[in-house]
Amino acid sequence: MNFNQPYPNPYQPTSYQNPYLAQQHNNGINWVQGIEGAKAYQLQPNSNVMMLDSENDGVFYIKISDNVGMCTLRTFKYQEVTTTSTSPNLSDYVRKEDLKSEVETLVNSMLGGSNEQSVSATKSNKTITN
Repeated sequence: MNFNQPYPNPYQPTSYQNPYLAQQHNNGINWVQGIEGAKAYQLQPNSNVMMLDSENDGVFYIKISDNVGMCTLRTFKYQEVTTTSTSPNLSDYVRKEDLKSEVETLVNSMLGGSNEQSVSATKSNKTITN
């Protein structure tokens, strides 16, 4: 009697892995070709993935699957943020001399503009003279 079975036992677990569920990683970056590639990307239930679009610069997708495997796909755009090392626009600032003059004029007008009271600034502090 031959105990070798010509067919695999259906009740015995196998090590078969669905190739559509296998995640392919390229240095941790998942690349897809456009929105259709993102839609076709297969996920296992309760998982998520971020995919970069190889056809549209600055576009990436986040795909999330729930506990029964239903997926939602969100599309995002990103852009580089750079810092400028150029000098500030000096026209946005006031010169010290101009500010001093404006403050003296403003204070003098608030004091009634009389010649008896005037404001003068010194290096150490501001004084009011009579």
